[in-house]
Amino acid sequence: MNTAGLMKLHAVSSAVVLLLCLSLPLVAADWKTRADKKGILVESRPAQDSRYEEFRATVVMTAEPAHVIALLQDNTACGDWLYRCTESRLLESVSTTERYFYQSTGLPFPAKARDAVFHARVLYNSDRTISVKMRAVPDRLPETNMVRIREARGTYLLQPLGDGRLRLTWQQFIDPAGALPAWLVNRLLTDIPFKSLDALRDLIRQSPYADAFFDYDSNGVPVEIHLPDSST
Repeated sequence: MNTAGLMKLHAVSSAVVLLLCLSLPLVAADWKTRADKKGILVESRPAQDSRYEEFRATVVMTAEPAHVIALLQDNTACGDWLYRCTESRLLESVSTTERYFYQSTGLPFPAKARDAVFHARVLYNSDRTISVKMRAVPDRLPETNMVRIREARGTYLLQPLGDGRLRLTWQQFIDPAGALPAWLVNRLLTDIPFKSLDALRDLIRQSPYADAFFDYDSNGVPVEIHLPDSST
């Protein structure tokens, strides 16, 4: 084969390889263990199209799904379990399964506090698991003197295991916006999920969350949650 033929064959082969590479799906990076203690596993991995990592935290506990959902929907309790939460308030309740809420987070000096507006939806899945999906909607509320989080997404997945046990998996990505030192970002990737789930596990054992229960429709799908008034 002459030189021109070899060059043509090489060009065709290169084009085929490029097309094959473009057609392959992006493979997510493997999870790396950051903490595994007190029954709580915290992992992280690089998030696609970002210089920041996302975390995944898992805990198995004795609880009913209603207990966890009741706490997640109680904005006034944010500071009691969510690590570094300084304020959380409901902005709009669209339905029993959809809401918008505001949340602020304090950070160690000299970092500025962050705040965010989230859209959250509760999904009752056909396999009896429950998902709470959240995403940032930064423009729904005027900015404050804090740094506004503009990109965030997360999911709480509740999986009943039988015998009154429940697996809770919390996966979240947040772009903290602005400049933060690497040591602080790395610490928060571990501290926020670990300390939060540790506190959540204790809090849902207490009233009123431990008394919460679902009403179900004829298909066994939760339609409403009841949270007894702890003052009565």
